Amino acid sequence: MKKYYIALDIGGTKTSGAVFLQGGTIAEDYVYVTPSKTFDGEEAVYQNTKGVVDHLLRRFQIEISDVLGIGVGCPGPLDRKTGVILHAPMMRWRNFPLIKRLQEDFPVPICLDNDGNLGALAEQRCGEAKGEEAVFYMTVSTGCGGGLVVDGTIYHGAKDGAMEIGHMCVETEGRQCPCGAKGCFELYASGTALNRRANSQIRQHEDSILYRLAMEEEREITGKDILEAAEKGDFFALELYRKEGEYLGIGIGNILRLFDPSAVVLGGGVTKAKAFFHDAMVRTLKSRGFVNMKEDMIRYSRMNDRVVLYGAYYLIKEETLS
Repeated sequence: MKKYYIALDIGGTKTSGAVFLQGGTIAEDYVYVTPSKTFDGEEAVYQNTKGVVDHLLRRFQIEISDVLGIGVGCPGPLDRKTGVILHAPMMRWRNFPLIKRLQEDFPVPICLDNDGNLGALAEQRCGEAKGEEAVFYMTVSTGCGGGLVVDGTIYHGAKDGAMEIGHMCVETEGRQCPCGAKGCFELYASGTALNRRANSQIRQHEDSILYRLAMEEEREITGKDILEAAEKGDFFALELYRKEGEYLGIGIGNILRLFDPSAVVLGGGVTKAKAFFHDAMVRTLKSRGFVNMKEDMIRYSRMNDRVVLYGAYYLIKEETLS
């Protein structure tokens, strides 16, 4: 009888899940995606997550006894040993015992890790940095997360708090962050920050496609709007991406100084616009002393929205086989 793994990616905007065959392919290339209920309370978040697993079991007519394990990726900080999400500031979660709750409903081995860590694991195992010695992965999406794999192993730090790059300071007197600090990186470089910057500056750019769109449709500008405007050559959209590239360059530069990775892989929704921010990002890095940086050191994930799922698969498979 066939055996399977289930992988979950619990994000700030959406939650996704997939059934993996033992060889590492996604069954029928099917990924189930549902909006996250991030701000509806912890129980709503759990029931939404449980619903993804239930859906996959029904979809593939699998009994839980056919599942070798479940791998889970989630924003942190978290305690992977106890399976507790300690505090995900942008998601407003505190001390939620996710693994305990899941195992009550699905009595199989379950492993949890930070989504950024799993992105790094996936890229090092089968992605853009396959086999590299030291791989840094960063997702630029609702927030900014990161992970580092060294010699094939995720670097967790003493208390699973390593690589929380979204909350390193890039503006000492900057915006207040829900984490309690000021000037955190994800307040300036995330997709959320990009959208906020666009909407706060929109009235200063009345000749922009984005301004006309906001006024005609009486709504706020989204990331999709900014990308489409940039593709049409809109000066304001291009300026927004130039600024995005500068902040990404500052953040990546900090990581290069500290960890000297052999490869940097970027993922997340904002990277769909890489053509518009990449040059500014590289210029910023070179202006900060990385003049001899190889161009191919910075790469872009081709797994896109599936990178955490692949990482969750490798996490649970390697844990259960060890």
